Amino acid sequence: MRLFDAICILFGLWLPRRLLEQELQGSRWPYALVAIGLYMLLAMHWHPYRSWRSASMRSELALISRCWITTAALLSAGLYFGDHQDIPRDLGFAWMALTLVLLLGSRIILRLSLRVWRLAGHNYRTAAILGATPTGKAIARQIEYNAWMGLKLVGFFDDRQPGEGRTEPQAMLRGTTDDLMSAIDRSEVDVVYLALPLRAELRLCDLMTRLRDSAATVLYAPDLSAFGLLRARWDDLGGIPVLSLVDTPHVGLDGVAKRVFDILASCLLLLLLALPMLAVAAVIRLESPGPAVFRQRRYGLDGREFVIYKFRSMSVTEDGRETFRQAGRADPRVTRFGAFLRRSSIDELPQLVNVLQGRMSMVGPRPHPVALNENHRRLIDGYMLRHKVKPGITGWAQVHGYRGETDTPEKMSGRIHYDLEYIENWSLGLDVRILIKTFFRVLDDPNAF
Repeated sequence: MRLFDAICILFGLWLPRRLLEQELQGSRWPYALVAIGLYMLLAMHWHPYRSWRSASMRSELALISRCWITTAALLSAGLYFGDHQDIPRDLGFAWMALTLVLLLGSRIILRLSLRVWRLAGHNYRTAAILGATPTGKAIARQIEYNAWMGLKLVGFFDDRQPGEGRTEPQAMLRGTTDDLMSAIDRSEVDVVYLALPLRAELRLCDLMTRLRDSAATVLYAPDLSAFGLLRARWDDLGGIPVLSLVDTPHVGLDGVAKRVFDILASCLLLLLLALPMLAVAAVIRLESPGPAVFRQRRYGLDGREFVIYKFRSMSVTEDGRETFRQAGRADPRVTRFGAFLRRSSIDELPQLVNVLQGRMSMVGPRPHPVALNENHRRLIDGYMLRHKVKPGITGWAQVHGYRGETDTPEKMSGRIHYDLEYIENWSLGLDVRILIKTFFRVLDDPNAF
């Protein structure tokens, strides 16, 4: 693959020159060699030349793209600041683009060819899972659902028996650790996945001592099911591998994409709804004394307080910090026009300003008043994890019916369940889907009052 990538870089420069009918002077070829050198140096850091059997095609293509785009940026900067005019701009752009297509295209063709070959029963490796744990079951599902990886599961091995209550009852137990070692000696197992809990440190050390005396590949997938993870991922701290147990999905480009989406959506809606919102504010002022927009303290990103804006729908307002009482059906505090605003969710429109300020998002867990947060965080495990993302005008819990009053612990637990599910599975596509569902849900929502 190293040799083929070098050929792609050279061919990516040669072909555009022929198509653009430009004479390639002898001094231009060294730039291709410099590009190859830069690309290989970056590859030493990002490691694209490794086994991708169990990794997704998307992750491999993303890494290859990063290597080449960085190479192209460094080479372009060198040409610009070095005042070299040997490569015309049109030829340079064509070279960079064509090489990227060739690099990615070669990986796609190779991946698809291997998938066909492996689905036909060739080029496979046998895998065993040591530890009948929830993590072990998750590994088994991945092997089963992704036949393109070319892994055939031999089964689970665990010294604990299902009757002890510490193993997964549905796991296909093939035997004990001794049985696994015998299978490895008979060359029946190529890869061993260790899926034991972290508390089994002594047992893990003993197993690794035995597995080092074999030729099997050993991969460790620690069973962390007891931690209640949220967006768990591996990271690197100065060469030290660290495992993030609780994190936000909105980091890097994902965070930028989320913010750009929020700015565009909030600006568009504010432009379209500016006059209707002014009319709503005027009606509120005419109906009852008090401000048209009321402010309330709520928890936002990372549990920091912020002031939320809403159209006033009640005859009283509460700051939400010390005392707060949720609105119920036929609540006497709700005004006549306020009841309409709450049923139609028009009272939430001023939160578009919160989105534009960066304190909220179009989609996310609904922000709760400070007093309500402090009450429920002690009752519901993992409650504060919902604050790892910005609160939203609408959310995954709301489109599943958990809108409005949460007068029982069960209702609040259901809302938290969907909030955490949203964070764990976040994508821009999911945000768009929630916004569409919200539009139709507003038209007929029994929990809107």
